[in-house]
Amino acid sequence: MLQNKKLWGVRELARITNLDAGYVSRLLKELEKLNYLLREKGKAKLIDRKLLLEDWVHNYHPRRNKEFRYFLQAQNPESILDKLRNLDMPQHLKYALGYQAGAYLVSPHAVFNEVHIYVPNEESIDYFCEKLNLRPVDQGANLIFLLPFYRYSVFYDMRKVKGLWVVSDLQLYLDLYSYPLRGIEQAEYLYKKRLKKMIEE
Repeated sequence: MLQNKKLWGVRELARITNLDAGYVSRLLKELEKLNYLLREKGKAKLIDRKLLLEDWVHNYHPRRNKEFRYFLQAQNPESILDKLRNLDMPQHLKYALGYQAGAYLVSPHAVFNEVHIYVPNEESIDYFCEKLNLRPVDQGANLIFLLPFYRYSVFYDMRKVKGLWVVSDLQLYLDLYSYPLRGIEQAEYLYKKRLKKMIEE
């Protein structure tokens, strides 16, 4: 996320985010129109990160993600994470844990029953199905794959935590805030422990 006091140029942001400079320019104009940032000498300065995050949360639509629900024979969610960790995954396979499972790895707080994994395509799901002997279910799923509607931002700034790829803290916050099972509680804990300093400095 943009630093409050820093001035950002279009080309610099495009390089950091690996986005097209034209797209970044249009995005900054839209953010300026919505009063999230100011322009100084042709560069952008973010006005209020906390307000931007709050508005982002309320305009984020996780239901646009496409879900694939499976059951994996395992004692508990931690066992599922162990099974994922022990897979000999090919380097080209892209995935990232989100929601409560991702939060458990970076800032554990709430009990959870489902493991959510973002993947870029259905071929990636096929790999996990074959290696873990997954069974598709309508009810009682404990392993849920998500094809993200926001394909770029979901995987942006993901990192490896305890042997597994996890989405960024910002993406976790967006995920959790809309999650019905103790999601807001976990989101607020994550904010306090990991995001507050960055957002409110």
